Amino acid sequence: MTSRVTVLAFTPARPVDVAGGLLGWVDLRVGELLVVNRVAVRRTRDGAPALAWPARNDRRGIRRFVVRPECHAARVGIEAVVFAELARQGLVLA
Repeated sequence: MTSRVTVLAFTPARPVDVAGGLLGWVDLRVGELLVVNRVAVRRTRDGAPALAWPARNDRRGIRRFVVRPECHAARVGIEAVVFAELARQGLVLA
Protein backbone atom coordinates (compact mmCIF):
# COMPACT_ATOMS: atom_id res chain seq x y z
CA MET A 1 0.00 0.00 0.00
CA THR A 2 1.39 3.39 -0.99
CA SER A 3 0.38 6.58 0.81
CA ARG A 4 0.74 10.05 -0.58
CA VAL A 5 3.09 12.31 1.41
CA THR A 6 2.52 16.06 1.40
CA VAL A 7 4.65 18.76 3.01
CA LEU A 8 2.26 21.00 4.95
CA ALA A 9 4.77 23.44 6.43
CA PHE A 10 8.46 24.06 6.94
CA THR A 11 9.85 25.94 9.96
CA PRO A 12 13.50 26.97 9.56
CA ALA A 13 15.97 26.50 12.40
CA ARG A 14 17.93 29.34 14.00
CA PRO A 15 21.30 30.10 12.38
CA VAL A 16 23.17 28.70 15.40
CA ASP A 17 21.31 25.39 14.96
CA VAL A 18 21.91 25.34 11.20
CA ALA A 19 25.65 25.48 11.91
CA GLY A 20 25.20 22.20 13.82
CA GLY A 21 23.30 20.51 10.99
CA LEU A 22 19.67 21.21 11.91
CA LEU A 23 17.93 22.90 8.97
CA GLY A 24 14.40 23.04 10.38
CA TRP A 25 11.25 20.99 10.82
CA VAL A 26 8.52 19.80 8.48
CA ASP A 27 4.91 18.99 9.13
CA LEU A 28 3.73 16.15 6.88
CA ARG A 29 0.42 14.66 5.83
CA VAL A 30 0.67 10.94 5.12
CA GLY A 31 -2.30 9.67 3.19
CA GLU A 32 -5.65 11.06 4.25
CA LEU A 33 -5.56 9.99 7.89
CA LEU A 34 -2.26 11.02 9.47
CA VAL A 35 -0.45 14.31 10.13
CA VAL A 36 3.06 14.20 11.59
CA ASN A 37 4.38 17.43 13.10
CA ARG A 38 7.95 18.51 13.74
CA VAL A 39 9.99 15.99 11.78
CA ALA A 40 13.53 17.40 11.90
CA VAL A 41 15.33 18.14 8.64
CA ARG A 42 19.08 17.74 9.16
CA ARG A 43 22.35 17.46 7.30
CA THR A 44 24.48 14.49 8.23
CA ARG A 45 28.20 14.89 8.90
CA ASP A 46 28.91 14.10 5.25
CA GLY A 47 26.40 16.78 4.13
CA ALA A 48 23.58 14.48 3.04
CA PRO A 49 20.04 15.55 3.94
CA ALA A 50 18.10 13.35 6.36
CA LEU A 51 14.87 13.34 8.34
CA ALA A 52 14.96 12.70 12.08
CA TRP A 53 11.66 11.34 13.39
CA PRO A 54 10.17 12.45 16.73
CA ALA A 55 11.31 10.30 19.65
CA ARG A 56 11.28 10.29 23.43
CA ASN A 57 13.38 8.49 26.01
CA ASP A 58 11.46 6.25 28.38
CA ARG A 59 12.17 6.01 32.12
CA ARG A 60 14.98 3.57 31.46
CA GLY A 61 16.60 5.90 28.95
CA ILE A 62 15.58 3.81 25.93
CA ARG A 63 14.76 5.89 22.87
CA ARG A 64 11.22 5.25 21.58
CA PHE A 65 10.04 6.74 18.31
CA VAL A 66 6.70 8.50 18.48
CA VAL A 67 6.24 7.85 14.76
CA ARG A 68 8.61 6.53 12.09
CA PRO A 69 8.60 4.94 8.64
CA GLU A 70 7.87 1.23 8.72
CA CYS A 71 10.92 0.20 6.69
CA HIS A 72 13.98 1.49 4.84
CA ALA A 73 12.09 1.74 1.53
CA ALA A 74 9.36 3.84 3.16
CA ARG A 75 11.97 6.14 4.73
CA VAL A 76 13.75 6.62 1.40
CA GLY A 77 10.45 7.31 -0.38
CA ILE A 78 9.28 9.86 2.20
CA GLU A 79 12.66 11.62 2.20
CA ALA A 80 12.64 11.83 -1.59
CA VAL A 81 9.23 13.53 -1.60
CA VAL A 82 10.10 15.91 1.24
CA PHE A 83 13.50 16.95 -0.11
CA ALA A 84 12.15 17.45 -3.65
CA GLU A 85 9.32 19.66 -2.36
CA LEU A 86 11.59 21.72 -0.11
CA ALA A 87 14.06 22.22 -2.97
CA ARG A 88 11.19 23.16 -5.31
CA GLN A 89 10.08 25.81 -2.82
CA GLY A 90 13.67 27.03 -2.43
CA LEU A 91 13.50 26.49 1.33
CA VAL A 92 16.45 24.15 1.94
CA LEU A 93 18.75 21.87 0.01
CA ALA A 94 18.84 24.24 -2.95
